[in-house]
Amino acid sequence: MSSILLLDLDHTLYPSTSPTLPAVDARITHFIEIRLHLPLAEADAMRRELCAEHGTTLRGLEMLHGVSREEYTDFIQDLADHVMPSPDPHLRVWLENMARRVPTYLFTNARRDWADRCLRHLGIEDLVRNREEEGSISSAGGTVAGIFDIDFMAWVGKPHREAYEKVENHLMERHPQATEFIFADDRLENLVTARARGWQTVWVRPHDAASGLGGGHHIVDRITELDPETFV
Repeated sequence: MSSILLLDLDHTLYPSTSPTLPAVDARITHFIEIRLHLPLAEADAMRRELCAEHGTTLRGLEMLHGVSREEYTDFIQDLADHVMPSPDPHLRVWLENMARRVPTYLFTNARRDWADRCLRHLGIEDLVRNREEEGSISSAGGTVAGIFDIDFMAWVGKPHREAYEKVENHLMERHPQATEFIFADDRLENLVTARARGWQTVWVRPHDAASGLGGGHHIVDRITELDPETFV
């Protein structure tokens, strides 16, 4: 069996205890508060509701309020360095070992510049092929073969079916021998769509996840719990 591994970025490569995404959520709430002239509590409720209904808050704001993608993204990504993910040498070793065994890609709803910044803070930016190299499948092992970001998905991201189709079609052209897709993400709704396509799924369980969840996914608390020698 020939596998391809797809990894989410936020709360998948780094833990959900990191201050990074709470800081992003606070920026999103503040953006809604300013842009739509809402009280803080109402803005925060809208952030949660739009994300639940549309997959991302941005998609809801774009559809319902005409918010500019670039304006929104520039605003919410404007974070101080101290809330970004911390360097993770163990993740680096794990990622190198996994990428030597199976073609490995990132599949994220983030914009590419956010992904690059997170990878830089994690200390693994050099393990991801640059844009010029991503078209090649013959680069040296031990590197992530590419990043599927929100721009690649034409800003229709996970959990929408179109995002998975676009990624899968692209990968099948690049890896026609592939017979299995393995996808790891911290959000169960993103994994449900993947399973519907027949992908093998791994839930990187957030630290505050309710007990009793799982939905038939392989469950880990950290992505590095997957053994590169036996899992793929």
